[in-house]
Amino acid sequence: MGLDELEKELAGYFVRNHAILTRSGSFAIITALKCAGLEQGSKVVMPASCCPIVLFSIQMAGYSVVLADVSLSSLSMEVEQIESVMDDDISAILAVHGYGHFCAIDEITDYAKRKGVILIEDACLAYGGKFKGRPIGSFGDFSVISFGYDKPISQNYGGALMTNCQTFADKARDFLDDNKMAQFSELIQITHVLEGLKKLDKLTAIRKSNIAFIEQTVSNEKFKRLKYNPEITYWRYPLFIENRERFLNAAKQQNILFTSHYRSLGLLQTQGFYPNAEEIGNKIVNLFVQPATPKTQLTNMVRFINDYR
Repeated sequence: MGLDELEKELAGYFVRNHAILTRSGSFAIITALKCAGLEQGSKVVMPASCCPIVLFSIQMAGYSVVLADVSLSSLSMEVEQIESVMDDDISAILAVHGYGHFCAIDEITDYAKRKGVILIEDACLAYGGKFKGRPIGSFGDFSVISFGYDKPISQNYGGALMTNCQTFADKARDFLDDNKMAQFSELIQITHVLEGLKKLDKLTAIRKSNIAFIEQTVSNEKFKRLKYNPEITYWRYPLFIENRERFLNAAKQQNILFTSHYRSLGLLQTQGFYPNAEEIGNKIVNLFVQPATPKTQLTNMVRFINDYR
């Protein structure tokens, strides 16, 4: 199995004409931006609640970041939030499926086309899932995925850029030829990524089962949650609680691990106010739902939540 064969398998899974391997999901974003024909220094819209590496990737590619708030019902940036910051200098939208909860990517796709701007779908936390019957990762002028730590295919290394446009694909390969640092290294076991891809649907089903278990068993009214949709494949399952630090400290004393991602990216700026991103950053706790999560860990997390006072 070589790189060409793996790229062909990825393109087939995501129903794309082209899949191009990169060193990481971050380099996939950089490659997409550099090959999209954007004017250097132009603006790119991205969500204010997101991994900060996404923001840094846009800046490293030479573009300006415009943050938009997110929806509390999807943890993602939707058309309403994009429209609130849109101006004539914006040349691209980077739509992220927040925490693995899909955004309304079809509506964002239509909006980007109407505005004549490039759309990049960041599917790094959500691929393996589907949106309205289509694979997450099959939307936009470009889509990007990662094989990094704790991703749906977790190899601690690598990523991919996908597109249906031959011109974009050719430019991406030229860019990677000229930028060795961005290239997918053959040091990684290519077969491991392929094996992960072949198991992805099965692993996604286990993730959904873990999510359903939490949905069915969490009963403590101190914790708020999003509306349940069995098609959502959370990266980590989100709950909201007041005085989060008190809860996390109590859990730590019992050797039960929860995480809290992400702080509002508005904290990195001197202007702009993103109340929903702030609320997520201050109140969210995350439960592990990876396929490898032991049932005992799931049970212990839920029991601690239900007993918490």
